[in-house]
Amino acid sequence: MRYSGSSRRRIFAAGTFLAAAMLAGASTLSAQDSRGLYLSTDVGFAQGAGTEAALSGPNSPTRCDRLLYPSLADAPRDAGCLAGTELGGLYSYDPELGLTGSLAVGYALGPLNIEVEALQRHQVIHNTLLTLGTQAGAAITGKETEWSPARPPWGDISEFRGRQFFANLTWSLPTGSRLTPYVGVGGGLSQVAYRYYLGFARKSIAEGYLEVFGGSRADPGASPDWQRAAAGTVSELATDVSEIGLGFQLLAGADYALSDQVSIGLRGRWMQTPDVSVDDAQWTTIRSHAPVHADGVSPFISTLDFSRLGYWAVSANMKYRL
Repeated sequence: MRYSGSSRRRIFAAGTFLAAAMLAGASTLSAQDSRGLYLSTDVGFAQGAGTEAALSGPNSPTRCDRLLYPSLADAPRDAGCLAGTELGGLYSYDPELGLTGSLAVGYALGPLNIEVEALQRHQVIHNTLLTLGTQAGAAITGKETEWSPARPPWGDISEFRGRQFFANLTWSLPTGSRLTPYVGVGGGLSQVAYRYYLGFARKSIAEGYLEVFGGSRADPGASPDWQRAAAGTVSELATDVSEIGLGFQLLAGADYALSDQVSIGLRGRWMQTPDVSVDDAQWTTIRSHAPVHADGVSPFISTLDFSRLGYWAVSANMKYRL
């Protein structure tokens, strides 16, 4: 198996952390049911679920767009243009392995531990080509023959970070040895913040945009003004997302006592974060002009609903009893 430079650095950092923790211990833990304050820190890897983004909102047909005509008065005003259509789509994004770390202050009451934990997660979610399936509205699926083959519909979630401030309860399972497994639950405030991008590029005349409507690139003048003006145009949405809500987590792990005060271990967690809804996501550009509807005035705004933002993580842990 080959590792990238960043992966090797992460593995080295984790190994250094464990080695330093092992050198810190010298004697055995005298009792599994010790009481008192402790500090805990961990660092590890996080893997998110296949995040989904659902897009919805009103749409204006391309042929109705007043800004694609030499004169605003040339744009059609029939019932289809006045009523508009529904823009929709459901898109999935697969995150790569990310990093997570936390700090916690707790109090041990025998096998029961009560702690307050601050945790942060960073995730990388690469550019993704969008699959326009049956979940998408007619305004999207009806245009599948229009998108440029050189730049098919794409999207990404960048600068993704999550922060949690949780209260946890863990229950230790004494074994009579240095090793103490435990399980737990936690809950509290959860924040996610990221930048969302979505883009659609139409074929150029050279790529066959006019042929989609029965015209010919050899005789572009025979096609309507709006078709020639729409060829090669791009529609893009870019918005910053930040949401705070209630989340919870399930915990499981094991501590290995190096001394009466120091222990190291591994902790696994499954984190459920709230879904996110953005009701006023304004598009950056529509058909390569200002983000307005076919009337040339009304802002082009959509609703975005994000789900499956939770993740699981495995981390190395060190605990110091005060």
